[in-house]
Amino acid sequence: MVKYKRGHLYYPEIPIHKVLEETAKRFPDRPAFLYPKNMTYKQFRNQVDIFATALKNLGVKKGDRVALYGPNSIQWEISFLGLERAGAILVPMNPLFKETEVEYEANDSGAETIIVSQPEYPNVAAVKDKTNIKNIIVIGSGEKPEGTLGWSELIANTKPDPPEYNFDPKEDLAALVYTSGTTGLPKGTMLTHYNIVSNVIQISQIFELSELDIAMTVLPLYHIYGLNVCMNQTLWLGAAQVVTPRFEVKEFCELIEKYQVTYSLCVPPIFLAVVRHLEDPNIKGYDWTNLKIFNNGAAPIPLELLERFDKLAKEKCDAKEIIIQHGWGLTEASPVVAVNPMYRPKMESQGTLIPDTFHKIIDLETGEELPERGQVGELVIKGPQVMKGYWKKPEATRDAFWIDPKTGEKWLRTGDMAYIDEDEYQHLLDRIKEMIKYKGWSIAPAELEDLLFKNPHVFDVAVIGKPSKELDVGEIPKAFIILNPESKGKVTEDEIMKWVAEKISAYKKIREVEFVDNIPKSGSGKILRRELVQQEKNKLGIE
Repeated sequence: MVKYKRGHLYYPEIPIHKVLEETAKRFPDRPAFLYPKNMTYKQFRNQVDIFATALKNLGVKKGDRVALYGPNSIQWEISFLGLERAGAILVPMNPLFKETEVEYEANDSGAETIIVSQPEYPNVAAVKDKTNIKNIIVIGSGEKPEGTLGWSELIANTKPDPPEYNFDPKEDLAALVYTSGTTGLPKGTMLTHYNIVSNVIQISQIFELSELDIAMTVLPLYHIYGLNVCMNQTLWLGAAQVVTPRFEVKEFCELIEKYQVTYSLCVPPIFLAVVRHLEDPNIKGYDWTNLKIFNNGAAPIPLELLERFDKLAKEKCDAKEIIIQHGWGLTEASPVVAVNPMYRPKMESQGTLIPDTFHKIIDLETGEELPERGQVGELVIKGPQVMKGYWKKPEATRDAFWIDPKTGEKWLRTGDMAYIDEDEYQHLLDRIKEMIKYKGWSIAPAELEDLLFKNPHVFDVAVIGKPSKELDVGEIPKAFIILNPESKGKVTEDEIMKWVAEKISAYKKIREVEFVDNIPKSGSGKILRRELVQQEKNKLGIE
C-alpha cells in the first residue's frame, strides 16, 4: 500500500519484480491477462519464477544485462519480470531494429543473453559473432535454430527455484533504456528499481484506477512509456491486460469493445488512425461504454485532434464517461513528469507535476533560474523518478544535470523550451535543439504544426528548419504535409502558406511546403525531424 509521509507519497525501496509478487498475494485468482489468453496473477507469478530459474541455470547473475527483442506479448512480460527476478538488468530493443542497431546496443550494454522473437532472430544470428552474446532464447512456436534455446521448452522443463538476492533499489539498475535524443549515438539511460517503482506509484495517483480496470497494452513495451506507464502500472494495480503485438486500428477498436477495456495509453499516430477510422461513414461504431480514460503521451498532439477524437468516441462509440488526458515525460524520468489533472485539464498545456516532482525554468544564456511565471527558458526537473545517469558516459551524465548554485541540488535538464503558467501548468514549446533559427528569431516547430492541424486539408504534418545557404537567414520553416484524401489536387502549396501567414506573426510564417505520402516517426510517435533535415541538407549539398 502507498502511504503518505510528511505530505508526500511513500515510495517503498523494493525491486520491480516484488510488485508482481505482492499483487499475486493480494489477487491470486484475478486475471492478469484476458487476451491473447487468460492467465491469473498466481499463474503469471509462477511462470516468472520458472523463467528466473531458467536464467539462473544458464549462468545469469545479478547485474548482468539481458536484452529483450520482440513485439508485445505475454511472453515478453514474463521474460521482463523473470530477468528482473534473476537479478539482471533489462536492455529493451525495438522490434524494428536491424542488424547494426542490435549489434550496437548489445555491445554497448555488454549483454550476454538475449531473448528474441522468432521473426527477429535472423538479425541476432547475423551479428552474434560480433558481440558477447552467449545465450539466445527464442520466443515462437516454430523449429528452433541450432545453437538457440526455446522459450516454451525452458518454461516446460524447469522447476521454479529462483535465486534470492539482496537489492539496493536506489542504486541497483532495473533497466538500460536506450534513447538517442536529437544527436549522437543512443545512450543507455540507467533507471534504478527505485526510479521505476516510484514513477509507477506517482502515476497511479493521477489516473485513479484500480484492480477492477482493464488496460489495452498496445504501446510497445520496449519503450519506457509502454513499459512503465502501461505494463508496470497495471501490475501495481492488479488490473487485467489486453495485449496486442502491434497497433492495427480495426482490431484495436474491436478489442476495446470485446473485452470492455476501461483505459488505453496512446500516442498521436493512434489517435490519428482511430479518428480517420471512425470518420469513415461505413463504420457504424463500437460499444465503448466502459472506456473511461484515453491518454496521450510520448509526443505532442494537436488539441484539435483530441477534440475530434472525443466527439467521435462519444457519438459513435457511446463512450459517455471518457476522459481524454494528455501528459508528457522523458526516458530519463522513467518517464512521467506532468499530466493534465482528470477534472481540471488545460489541454493546451502538458499538465501539472505528478506528486513529489519539482520544476524550474532556467535562462539558456546565464543558467540562472527565471523567477517569474510565464518566462521562457529550459525546463529542469527533480524527483524520485529521475535517472541515475547514462551508461558508461560520465560526460553526458554531467551535462544532463543542472546544479542549483544556491542549494547544490542536481536537476535534470529536459532539453525543452518551456514556461510555467500562473496555475503551475507546464507549456512545452519545443526541443531546444530543434528550434528553428530564422534571422535571429527562434521559432517552435510544434507551434506551426499545431496551427496547420487546424487547416481542413491537413491530415498530418511535420515542420523543420530547412538549412539556408544565405548566411543572414539561417533556417527557414518548411512544412511536410500529408493531405486528407479528399483534398488531394484541390489545394496548392501556396494556398497553405498564405493560410498560415494570415494567422501568425510574419517571421514565423511557413516559407516552403512539400506534400508527402508519409512522415518519418519513431515507434512512440515522435516526428523524426533530424531525418527530414538531413534530407534537405542532401538536396542542398550541405554537410
